[in-house]
Amino acid sequence: MKQSVTPTQLHEDKFSNILWDESTRIIGIAWKEATSSMTDEEFKAELTLFAGHVEQTKARGILVDVSGFRHSPGPDVQPWRVKNISNRYNAAGVQRFAFLLPNGSQIPPFMNESSPGEKFATRAFNALNEAKKWLSEAGQQSAAD
Repeated sequence: MKQSVTPTQLHEDKFSNILWDESTRIIGIAWKEATSSMTDEEFKAELTLFAGHVEQTKARGILVDVSGFRHSPGPDVQPWRVKNISNRYNAAGVQRFAFLLPNGSQIPPFMNESSPGEKFATRAFNALNEAKKWLSEAGQQSAAD
């Protein structure tokens, strides 16, 4: 597998950094520690902004680095995300979605499951190289794997 070039930064603000890797067609969002002061509305705004970048790039893979994520979303956020964000990922052609957790952390089983209505595979990792390898396989195999 060829080494990718340095990803292009598409956006940065106090809560997140969005990076795009054209060669692997992977878009990533790295959440920052400042998310500890984030509201649910700010979280939704960040996800909406990120979904726009996913649509523009037609990314095959999404890498969400939650190792610095400190926000605790309210109970209405996950249903809102599936309804308003996941459908945009589906329409953009996303095939795989990976969470990157802190190195050595326990991976909860629910983080390896796609939500109802999501047409992309979801997995969680605690090693960046493993997450990138799995994401870069998108488009090389059937969606059923």
